[in-house]
Amino acid sequence: MAASNDKKSISQRLTMAMGRFASARYVKVISAGMMGIMPISLAGSLFMIITTLDFMPQPVKEFCTLGSTVTLNLIAIYTLISLAVAMANECKQEILPPVIISFACFLAVTPIEKMFAEAVEGAKTANVINISYLGSRGMFVGIIVAIAATRAYAYFIDKNIYIRMPAAVPKGVSKIFQAIVPAFCILFFFLIVDRIIRMTPFENMHDLIYKILQIPLQNLGGSIISACILYAVSEFLWFFGIHGSNVSNVFLNALFATQAYENAEAVLAGDMPRHVINMFFLESFKGPRALAIAILLVWYCKSQHMKSIGKVAIIPSIFGITEPMKFGIPMVLNVWLIIPMTLAPVVSILIAYAATLAGFLPIVSANVSRQLPPLLQGFLVAGWQGALIQLLQLFAIVALYIPFIYRVDKEAKEKENGAQ
Repeated sequence: MAASNDKKSISQRLTMAMGRFASARYVKVISAGMMGIMPISLAGSLFMIITTLDFMPQPVKEFCTLGSTVTLNLIAIYTLISLAVAMANECKQEILPPVIISFACFLAVTPIEKMFAEAVEGAKTANVINISYLGSRGMFVGIIVAIAATRAYAYFIDKNIYIRMPAAVPKGVSKIFQAIVPAFCILFFFLIVDRIIRMTPFENMHDLIYKILQIPLQNLGGSIISACILYAVSEFLWFFGIHGSNVSNVFLNALFATQAYENAEAVLAGDMPRHVINMFFLESFKGPRALAIAILLVWYCKSQHMKSIGKVAIIPSIFGITEPMKFGIPMVLNVWLIIPMTLAPVVSILIAYAATLAGFLPIVSANVSRQLPPLLQGFLVAGWQGALIQLLQLFAIVALYIPFIYRVDKEAKEKENGAQ
């Protein structure tokens, strides 16, 4: 009894701690903001996949290349906008002013270079922004600027530091004047920051963040060990009923997102992608775990309870939905299943990683929906090799779960026989 109470107490404390972390303001903002760029990322990846098909006519490839360029190559802009919207919602502010201010501040810290072009009438110059600062290289700056500028805007509004118009002035006009003082002060601050950084060897905020923060994180993110640990922890938290991805996704995006978009940019530029471990790879090859468990419940288990859960879960599992099994078996607080739950994504990732290092699986550079059925998802990101690897992962997960599911099913069968 005491042991049961201790386990419940530990579970409750861990649940509360993880719940507080997942609900922390900036964790929620980053999670929501990164989810917000998914549609544009998926659309750009779809365009890129089309450009890699050899049988596509050249005009179609050129058309789709433009679609990929204005999405994946400008991902920092979409990240900035999405984070600014998420932060404004979190601070309960109007959406448009902080988004525009954040965009202006981002441009203020982004180097504008002079480009010389030869024309018929002579040499001309143009002020241009290097597109690399608007792609994966600028994502961290976009995140920092969006959060800082929007939070500063909220501070000005909450402290009533803005121009107040008479009550007779229309509300729309009043809101425009309300944003003037915050916009000037916040933009002025970022311009000062830009001038200070220009006096350093880094020359601009993008290079500063890239060299001090982004490269070290990428080096950590390039590690297969860090990827396996994060996915193992994510599934381990499910044992306590905590939605692990709500906690782990913040770290996964910080460590592996920029590598994914760098791979996409490399493909669009006609180069070979170089980051084996990246967010697109991990999301595509973390294993068809839901389907593997559902298959065992329907065709392997003997108890009516497990079979009934499997019949309910089999269709959702094709689309990666595990909740019917997590709470139906249950897998939550089930000591028999904690080992396969934790190891399944690790085994899956290691299989795909080994296949990539062996040269069998292409380096992943496209983003597809994680709700797509296994095999189809693998085919879209890595051709027939990707589909074959996901099939191999399915067999591996089934083999991993069999002895543990057998034990749970045996207990369920004994309870049913005892009740008769």
